Amino acid sequence: MLQVDGMSCPSCVRHIDSALRELGGVARVDVRLREGTVVVQHDPESAPVAALVEAVRGAGYGVRPRAA
Repeated sequence: MLQVDGMSCPSCVRHIDSALRELGGVARVDVRLREGTVVVQHDPESAPVAALVEAVRGAGYGVRPRAA
C-alpha cells in the first residue's frame, strides 16, 4: 500500500492509476481518494515498490510506502 499526498479529486485518481498501469508487472491498481492510499497488485521483480513510488512521484504527487 502507498500513502499519497496531494490527491484531491477524481482526475488525480485517474492520473495516478494511469501512471502505475504503465509499469510492467502491475496487475491491479485500487486508488482510494478518501483514504489517500493506493493498493497495487504487482510482481515485485518487474515492478518493485521503489518503481511504484517513482511512478507516483513522476505523476506529481508525494508518496511513501505504508504497511497494509
